[in-house]
Amino acid sequence: MSSLIAWLDASSEEQRRMREIVHFFTDRESRDELGLGQIRDAISDGLFPGTSTLLTRARYLLFVPWCFQLAAGKVDPATAADKFERRLIDELRDSDDFAGLLGLQRGTALKTLPSVVYWTTIRAYGVTRDGVASRDEALEWRSDQAVGDDDTATTTSPWSSTLPAMPEGFPTNLTRGFRLTRDEAGWLRDRILERAPGTLMSHLAEQRPDSASSAPWFDEAALRVTGEPTALLHQARAFSTTMHGAALLYNLLLAEEYEAAGFTSVTGAVDDYRAALLSWEEQAAAARIADWRVDELWNWMAGAAHVHVVPRTRRFVDEWAQLVRSQGLRGTADDADARTFIRERERAHKGSGQARLGNRERLALWQGSSGAGALVFRWPQVRRILIDIHDGLESDA
Repeated sequence: MSSLIAWLDASSEEQRRMREIVHFFTDRESRDELGLGQIRDAISDGLFPGTSTLLTRARYLLFVPWCFQLAAGKVDPATAADKFERRLIDELRDSDDFAGLLGLQRGTALKTLPSVVYWTTIRAYGVTRDGVASRDEALEWRSDQAVGDDDTATTTSPWSSTLPAMPEGFPTNLTRGFRLTRDEAGWLRDRILERAPGTLMSHLAEQRPDSASSAPWFDEAALRVTGEPTALLHQARAFSTTMHGAALLYNLLLAEEYEAAGFTSVTGAVDDYRAALLSWEEQAAAARIADWRVDELWNWMAGAAHVHVVPRTRRFVDEWAQLVRSQGLRGTADDADARTFIRERERAHKGSGQARLGNRERLALWQGSSGAGALVFRWPQVRRILIDIHDGLESDA
């Protein structure tokens, strides 16, 4: 059951904060109903390496190592780190900047701790010392453990030697909440520049993205990128725009069957998806997807991304792109070939037992949208992380 956050009597600032909280926990990448996840993730990693759709705020990249530092030397470091991470929830909830708080709804009963959510990003950007592969290794690191050869070995910690110092009294009294200090933000920016050079991520670490942009190809700062990221951004937009039509048509077919079956919990979906497909046709024409060279995407996947796309998925993308070109971006909603194509793709991807189309039992569970959103390659999460860093760089402290 979805949770609701409501208020009856609140200031405009309080309402703004509530809307931001709702946004953080609802704006996730589309579900992979048509089997495009392998390509989506490869492009996301190419644009924004080391990220995921679970990220919320940049300061977690510091909170986690600070919690582990406090736990170091305890009789049971794992239990101690767990306790410190859970204590953060109450401390951050009492701050004046808590949007994006992991555990906002479940509190200290949160099952997946920030260290689990952020570990890949922590490693990718050198927050840990190179060679520390897992959370367990960081927790089990001995204070007398040495690194280096016999002549230069030194005792150290599993964390970067330049990691900013934790605030006094951490993890209590976090009045700043998720707001980075200027030094913390500068350190995180430098980690991105060092570990992800030549990517859109590093470009945006130096040029602030727009907080309202809906996708990187609609962001003025992102569009100023040069070099190899420019080509990948073009491919990302073409792939997203092209395949969004398939997702919308799939949901139109679901809506039609849903209504025909007599289900009534979702209303007006057929008209909504027909209107969405008309809008998509205009957007696709503006993006000139008819000129998209799909082979350039496959060359990048095999080369720079080192990803071998499943042949059946590659055929799906190739054939859908060709179908869109051949029917001229008009009348997609009623194109018989397109409809048959999408039906067959769902069945091939999920199997007849799990496919919704033609399956009354599965169709009854439809809630009005199944992967209908356009792919934006983790943009909402990455944009928030980068804005946190830029806010910190521009702060007075």
